[in-house]
Amino acid sequence: LAILLLTACSSKKNISDVLQNKYEIRTISNNFYLPAIDLEKDYLKEILLLLHYNFTAEKIKEHFDMNDSIYNIRINYLFGEGLIKKTNSGDFAPTCMIIDADEGKIIKNTADSLGREMSGIAIDRMGKIKEAYSKITTFKNIPFENASLFILGNVMHNYWQIKFIEEKYIKSFPPQRGSSRYYLALLQSQNGNNSEPFGLFNNRFKKIGSYTINLYGDRFNGEIPSYTEKELDNLFRTKNSTLLLVKESDQKKLEEVALIITQDLLNYLERNRPLFVKLYLNSVYKDQTSFREWFIWFYQFIITQTNKTLIEKGFIKKFSSGSVEVILEK
Repeated sequence: LAILLLTACSSKKNISDVLQNKYEIRTISNNFYLPAIDLEKDYLKEILLLLHYNFTAEKIKEHFDMNDSIYNIRINYLFGEGLIKKTNSGDFAPTCMIIDADEGKIIKNTADSLGREMSGIAIDRMGKIKEAYSKITTFKNIPFENASLFILGNVMHNYWQIKFIEEKYIKSFPPQRGSSRYYLALLQSQNGNNSEPFGLFNNRFKKIGSYTINLYGDRFNGEIPSYTEKELDNLFRTKNSTLLLVKESDQKKLEEVALIITQDLLNYLERNRPLFVKLYLNSVYKDQTSFREWFIWFYQFIITQTNKTLIEKGFIKKFSSGSVEVILEK
């Protein structure tokens, strides 16, 4: 228990120690949204990192050779986007999640055991899940195992499920940031081989005309495949059975599939609410991000282990590419 409740933010000797590690930006939203803000420019990502580790404005300005005017412009921009807040002491702190290797290890200590346990919910409902899948017209020629990562990973536990967790468990929408709502995290890169930080199963979306390309997995080989809208029109007309193509008329059915385990999932999370609250209150994040955002990212660690367990037990077929591609008609 003492290990689980350790304060996550380890001490750093200096700014160079923090910035020598690479961090990747990940977002979660409920509308395939990618934020307009570009944190890779003007040292915005670096400022968020350093505020997380409680470096003073003077230290940050000195390191980047910024004058007061430029620094204030950067801070005001981050503040306007809802990515930082002013604390009671008058300093600024990030409102998004920033997870380094040490903090990720602490999160995984608890999330992995919860994820293994939670996999039993989908296993118990596997018959109903497969029956509902068989009734989705656009999947009629695709064996369940070929769509298992998408259905059991993304639909049952992630993108199509999170809206119900927001409504019924955290009872809140994603935080308002700029003109939209989304959760954001900076995650320290771990290994190469195109693996996601901490091995998390992640969504990538790309809009092309009236379609959305969705990749879901823990490893991505290159960018999202490039199609023209005309090529996608042809795919849907010819009903190509080698790709997961989801017509707009069938997308509501994905929510219905997710709902098969929603109540059991909510019950499980509710039973563990005291643990989640305790972990949050004993972490560095309690003075920075909200419980809802902390929980959404903690939940990503949980369901990553859920996916791994379902893969180990043969319920999810893992592709050599590490991800599955789905094309959604909108």
